[in-house]
Amino acid sequence: MDMFLSGNQCIAHGVRLSRAEVISAYPITPATPASEELHEMVARGELDADIVNAESELGAIGICVGAVAAGCRTFSCTGSQGLSLMREMLWAASGMALPVVLAVVSREVGIPQGLLSDHTDSLSERDATFLQFYCENGQETIDSVIMAYRISEDEKVLLPSFVVTEGHRMSHSFELVDVPEQEKVDKFLPKYQPKHVFVDPDYPMAQGPGVMAQYPSFKMQQYTAMQDAKQVIKDVCREYAEVFGRHYDVVEAYKTEDAESIVVGMGSVVSILREKVDEYREKGIKLGLLKLRVFRPFPEEEISRSLAGAKRILVLDRAPSPGSTYGVSCIEIRSALQKSQAAISNIIISGREISGLDVDGMFENWLKRDDEFVEWHKADFDERVATMSGYDNYEKLLRGEKVEREVVKEGEAGLSKGVASCAGCISLNAIRMVLSVFDKHAVVVNNSGCLSAVGTYYPLNAWKIPFFYFTYSHAGAAASGMEVALKRKGIKADIIQVAGDGALFDIGLQTFSAALERGHRIIYLCYDNQAYMNTGVQKSGSTPYMAKTKTTVRGREGRVKDIEQIVAAHGDVYIATASTAYPEDLLTKVRKAKSLDKPSFIHIICPCPPGWEYDPALGIEIARLGVETGMVVLYEYENGKTTVNIVPEERKPVEEYLMKQGRFSHLTKAQIAEIQKETDKNFYQLTGGKSIIGAKGR
Repeated sequence: MDMFLSGNQCIAHGVRLSRAEVISAYPITPATPASEELHEMVARGELDADIVNAESELGAIGICVGAVAAGCRTFSCTGSQGLSLMREMLWAASGMALPVVLAVVSREVGIPQGLLSDHTDSLSERDATFLQFYCENGQETIDSVIMAYRISEDEKVLLPSFVVTEGHRMSHSFELVDVPEQEKVDKFLPKYQPKHVFVDPDYPMAQGPGVMAQYPSFKMQQYTAMQDAKQVIKDVCREYAEVFGRHYDVVEAYKTEDAESIVVGMGSVVSILREKVDEYREKGIKLGLLKLRVFRPFPEEEISRSLAGAKRILVLDRAPSPGSTYGVSCIEIRSALQKSQAAISNIIISGREISGLDVDGMFENWLKRDDEFVEWHKADFDERVATMSGYDNYEKLLRGEKVEREVVKEGEAGLSKGVASCAGCISLNAIRMVLSVFDKHAVVVNNSGCLSAVGTYYPLNAWKIPFFYFTYSHAGAAASGMEVALKRKGIKADIIQVAGDGALFDIGLQTFSAALERGHRIIYLCYDNQAYMNTGVQKSGSTPYMAKTKTTVRGREGRVKDIEQIVAAHGDVYIATASTAYPEDLLTKVRKAKSLDKPSFIHIICPCPPGWEYDPALGIEIARLGVETGMVVLYEYENGKTTVNIVPEERKPVEEYLMKQGRFSHLTKAQIAEIQKETDKNFYQLTGGKSIIGAKGR
């Protein structure tokens, strides 16, 4: 069936057709729409699978590893830092011979962050013993997902797979795709019935024990499986062509038979290269193309055979290997061609978009040269980059000269205006209010989230105080190290870790908890908009009962994580809840936290117009209704004592609060009554007052 699909939708359809049974993924740009599509498929009854919303990428791959160890076909998708966080479990999956299929929607890795694809995430894991398939387009994506399951589950292989597409460049681009028929896929890909790792009470087995001196033998087994996979991939590709009419291989040579010059590439750039080969052939230039489709196992023999007649070879690399002269694929290709007399050159294109004109420029330079060279495509250095990594005015500082920097004035917020936030953003208002209490001695440490996207986005920087961005998972540890170092250096500073609910409730909870346990003097500010808003509204540990998100399409089930109780369990911590609708209460609590010589946690509920689905002009009204209905209770907790700060004179029904938000528009009367009952119970426990609607406060 022909369908007009995005790259992410192609991934989802491949998973659906493969009948994955357990799916888990954590929100990350640009892979999230693939998992959202799978949520929709399950909700519509198109896929019989259990989807588990994980707290992090490490949790997501762990869920998949556990499920496949129990005998189910599993799937996850991620990219960039998400794949890096999975790393430990990648090695567990391959080490335990668990055929997980993982779609890597590739994105640049690192700090500073990038949003384009340069294959650095997947190629950084090339020794994790995962098969790696690189896709040129949406059609190849859907086909590769299906074939990856068949190859990974083959008894000669039993290794996990990456199916790699390029973030945004492919993931969000639409094209016409032939979606295979389910009946044909079922015949091609039988139900997963493992004979090596599964759970059966009548057949107990032990997996993953220490091997000590036997470790080299174990690695030899993995090596053998990788080598055997080469032929299995070829056989599966051949059978796929017979059933579905589309031909794939480990490498795909195009007009290389008589070519004197051959360009090598992988991924989406191959489509442009193929067209250019045709153009240059029409000009009488004997040019050929070698598409590298499978990177692990690396097809040395096929590459050597395909490039044997070339006098010059040009390898286009997206992924550099800092510390080596060459890009990652060029390193491997040079190794495969050790006896070749060809001049092997390398152009590193990194995450840049490549046009036909760009390729013309590369080819004109390459074809007139006989020497070997390594170049970066359009790698002109922009001096403004230095301001984002701390190197501006470096020479002046070395000479001991005074460098003028704009410093926050007393009473100002450390975050200036003019940031690229959504209209009506309450979170930015809350953060600015908090920061107005501090002076130039404040230092902000930020987890990933909305703030990191709108506060500093090259070449703009809205911060007038020291600001350090760290990723979701480890900001708590980084803030801890900063607090210790500043004390050691005798620098007076108030460290404020600013994070969204996902960062503190879920993926960053480990390092947040450890920092609390150690007692660092850090003020933890949670701007809680009750979902992962920066990645497009997915469930977090703070998402309310029955709230709709893109990963809770019928409403979130289960209870909200009680973060205050978790924080309180760490001992001597000042805890406060707040709302931007009550600014004086918020500022009073921030001032108190600033005065204390211990950890503080301030939890601010921040309505979000696109995520909560309301008119941006209603943000403060909705924030106030949260308190007036008792769904948000403003209180402090310290030394075992809870003090409620604001109790509404007459509490309003929760329905008034819920029905102003599109995320609750699907609720039934019974569900609203259930939420009212739970709200009454919580309100009574905190205030000690009457729990009925209309009860006057104190």
